[in-house]
Amino acid sequence: MNRPGRGPVLPSPPVDFPVYGLESSWPGSRWLEVFGGAIGDPVPWISLGHRSLDGESIIFVETFSRSRTDALVSSSGVPPLEDVAHDAANCLINLTLPAHSAPLPDGFLRALSHHAYERSLQCAQWPLVRWRVDGVVVTARGWRFAGGWVAISDAVPDVYLAAVGMGTDPDGLSLAGLHDGSGYHFDLDQPLRPRMLQEALDRDGGYDRRYLVRQEFHADQLRLLPDQRWHLS
Repeated sequence: MNRPGRGPVLPSPPVDFPVYGLESSWPGSRWLEVFGGAIGDPVPWISLGHRSLDGESIIFVETFSRSRTDALVSSSGVPPLEDVAHDAANCLINLTLPAHSAPLPDGFLRALSHHAYERSLQCAQWPLVRWRVDGVVVTARGWRFAGGWVAISDAVPDVYLAAVGMGTDPDGLSLAGLHDGSGYHFDLDQPLRPRMLQEALDRDGGYDRRYLVRQEFHADQLRLLPDQRWHLS
């Protein structure tokens, strides 16, 4: 992969921290959703996607390098888990936004983003939920919005964990560390390239066949509309 005048685009190094996904007993499709950081730099976080066999539920499991997250927020004074919560809350906003062709009212996406930010500031007070991670019961804190949810945890050494989902529940989630990435169609020991993400999407049949696509707004989203008289035609 080359860019004119800039030389080759180097891949990101292999992930060098423990990565978590749903445990092996969970049925359905799995894929590498996205990885963070500038291309070519060490990866600070990685997200794995999961969709149920009936197509009615979807879960993203995000693993954040604890050391890189701590370093990123060290000068800002933001608690690391709050930064994780903000990232995951924005993922939830995107996941629950319906697909439609009508233009959105001015300020609506900004209102959704601000709502996610405000709620992430309160993540230490989010209700407790219980997870199993590698067979061990741990606690996480969860927030529900627009028919979906997000939950975060710092109970695992070396990483922070976040999960985002629709059509299922954050309480009772079972996660497991990856020993290899074959179930997600990538190799944990190999560099990460942006084209891997598009290749995975193409393999799964495109956007509509991988994700849950809504056509209408949820009541939680409608409450944030700048103009309450606005509605989809």
